Amino acid sequence: MAQDNAMAEPTGYEQDMPVVQAHVEKFERAWAKVRSTHRGRSVDEVRAALAEAFNAEGLTVWKEVADAAARTIASES
Repeated sequence: MAQDNAMAEPTGYEQDMPVVQAHVEKFERAWAKVRSTHRGRSVDEVRAALAEAFNAEGLTVWKEVADAAARTIASES
Protein backbone atom coordinates (compact mmCIF):
# COMPACT_ATOMS: atom_id res chain seq x y z
CA MET A 1 0.00 0.00 0.00
CA ALA A 2 1.45 3.39 -0.97
CA GLN A 3 1.81 5.99 1.74
CA ASP A 4 0.44 9.50 1.23
CA ASN A 5 3.43 11.85 1.56
CA ALA A 6 1.22 14.51 3.14
CA MET A 7 0.68 12.34 6.22
CA ALA A 8 3.27 12.49 8.99
CA GLU A 9 4.63 9.29 10.39
CA PRO A 10 3.78 8.71 14.06
CA THR A 11 7.40 7.68 14.68
CA GLY A 12 8.86 9.93 17.35
CA TYR A 13 5.50 11.43 18.28
CA GLU A 14 5.78 10.60 21.97
CA GLN A 15 9.32 11.88 22.24
CA ASP A 16 8.46 15.14 20.43
CA MET A 17 5.31 15.93 22.41
CA PRO A 18 7.11 17.41 25.47
CA VAL A 19 8.82 19.93 23.19
CA VAL A 20 5.53 20.81 21.51
CA GLN A 21 3.75 21.11 24.87
CA ALA A 22 6.49 23.40 26.23
CA HIS A 23 6.14 25.62 23.15
CA VAL A 24 2.36 25.81 23.57
CA GLU A 25 2.71 26.68 27.25
CA LYS A 26 5.14 29.52 26.44
CA PHE A 27 2.75 30.83 23.78
CA GLU A 28 -0.16 30.68 26.23
CA ARG A 29 1.82 32.60 28.89
CA ALA A 30 2.75 35.33 26.41
CA TRP A 31 -0.84 35.49 25.11
CA ALA A 32 -2.34 35.76 28.61
CA LYS A 33 0.14 38.42 29.70
CA VAL A 34 -0.50 40.64 26.69
CA ARG A 35 -4.23 40.00 26.72
CA SER A 36 -4.49 41.13 30.34
CA THR A 37 -2.69 44.41 29.67
CA HIS A 38 -3.51 45.26 26.05
CA ARG A 39 -7.06 44.03 25.41
CA GLY A 40 -8.88 46.55 23.20
CA ARG A 41 -5.78 48.56 22.27
CA SER A 42 -4.66 49.14 18.70
CA VAL A 43 -3.40 46.21 16.69
CA ASP A 44 0.03 47.84 16.40
CA GLU A 45 0.33 48.22 20.19
CA VAL A 46 -0.77 44.65 20.76
CA ARG A 47 1.57 43.35 18.04
CA ALA A 48 4.53 45.13 19.67
CA ALA A 49 3.61 43.80 23.12
CA LEU A 50 3.24 40.28 21.74
CA ALA A 51 6.64 40.49 20.04
CA GLU A 52 8.20 41.48 23.35
CA ALA A 53 6.36 38.74 25.26
CA PHE A 54 7.25 36.08 22.67
CA ASN A 55 10.88 37.19 22.80
CA ALA A 56 10.87 37.03 26.61
CA GLU A 57 9.60 33.44 26.35
CA GLY A 58 12.27 32.57 23.77
CA LEU A 59 9.68 31.92 21.07
CA THR A 60 9.84 32.41 17.35
CA VAL A 61 6.28 32.86 16.09
CA TRP A 62 5.23 33.06 12.46
CA LYS A 63 4.21 36.59 11.46
CA GLU A 64 0.76 35.40 10.40
CA VAL A 65 0.16 33.79 13.80
CA ALA A 66 1.37 36.89 15.66
CA ASP A 67 -0.79 39.15 13.47
CA ALA A 68 -3.88 37.01 14.05
CA ALA A 69 -3.23 37.00 17.79
CA ALA A 70 -2.78 40.79 17.79
CA ARG A 71 -6.04 41.32 15.88
CA THR A 72 -7.90 39.01 18.24
CA ILE A 73 -6.64 40.71 21.40
CA ALA A 74 -7.20 44.18 19.93
CA SER A 75 -10.80 43.32 19.05
CA GLU A 76 -11.66 42.29 22.62
CA SER A 77 -13.18 44.79 25.01
